[in-house]
Amino acid sequence: MSRRLLLIIGASVAAVAALAAVYVFVIAPGGEDSAQAAALEHVADRADGQSAKVLTQHDWGDGQLILLGYDRRGVRRLGIAFAAKSFRGWKVSSYTEETVEPDDVKVGSLLIASSDGGGGQPPWTAAVGELLDSRIDRVDVKWSTGDNNIGPRVGEAYMVVERGNTTAEEVRYLADNGEEIARVPVSD
Repeated sequence: MSRRLLLIIGASVAAVAALAAVYVFVIAPGGEDSAQAAALEHVADRADGQSAKVLTQHDWGDGQLILLGYDRRGVRRLGIAFAAKSFRGWKVSSYTEETVEPDDVKVGSLLIASSDGGGGQPPWTAAVGELLDSRIDRVDVKWSTGDNNIGPRVGEAYMVVERGNTTAEEVRYLADNGEEIARVPVSD
């Protein structure tokens, strides 16, 4: 090959590499510094003012499940995000939300959600909610698989996660001494 042809090929490769670097570091959307920040960014345009808050999170697969609460036009919403870390930071790869009543089970709210998984996210089913009753220390969920999982109160919220796509049959709200404060049967 001639020297001129080698220079043209070299310059072309350098130009393509420079364009790729500009795309990756300037044009392509970057992620956030944490899973929580990625989840908050995901709902920022929907939430009234500064109402969006991370209520609790749970390490899951290659990322985290994050429970968010926020108000939108005077209605309370709970959302569950799965965020994973990529080359450019944390990004939400799946998200679901529902409107809730803060006292739909008298002692707080209850939302059941599930995912078939994918992309570093094993399948899961979760019982989540916010708590109004200050006596509640933990939440016990009985699943259709026969398993029981207990999740602690985290601030004013809880998240109880079961591996696989299953169904919650019953949720019990317990005091720190084990006393049952409330029992909620879950129907499909």
